[in-house]
Amino acid sequence: METKDLIIRESTFEDIDYFDRWEKDPRVTQFFSIADDQTRDDVVRKFVHDDEDEAQRQYTICLKDGKPIGRIVMGDIIMGWKCEIWRIYIGEVDLRGKGYGKQAMLAMMDLAFNQWNMARLYLDHYTGNPASFLYLSLGFKYEGVLRDNCRKNGKLYDVHLMSMLRDEYFEKYGK
Repeated sequence: METKDLIIRESTFEDIDYFDRWEKDPRVTQFFSIADDQTRDDVVRKFVHDDEDEAQRQYTICLKDGKPIGRIVMGDIIMGWKCEIWRIYIGEVDLRGKGYGKQAMLAMMDLAFNQWNMARLYLDHYTGNPASFLYLSLGFKYEGVLRDNCRKNGKLYDVHLMSMLRDEYFEKYGK
């Protein structure tokens, strides 16, 4: 997939060093249920597990010059019905605030609704996640709060469930 500034490609095993570095940075993991003591072996195991799961797809967000800057994991994929943006982040924190996250989200929305013919695309986020403003601006709607639904470092967190339906997508973005 290509946007104005990005190439979003399927992740490869060679991307694990980036994922490992990014997912050790508390500025990246603050709003994810990634344990602070996650090891490289944990990253490898999760990558391999997701790679073998037909209901998961992993993507690496790259600048047009090929430099990886972030990660996307799509989950709960049931073609023609629904999928989840399970994880999305710009891991190169100095590149945040430049619109790359928005471009990546729009590309995933296009993938879900135009290519995979999904009826529903959903995500959740921790209370206080500043990305919630992006999700709202893109047209996602709140469905509710899943109380104490995620665990990070032994602490439970509420997550806010958001979704967009196929008709809402086409009403906002056209066909």
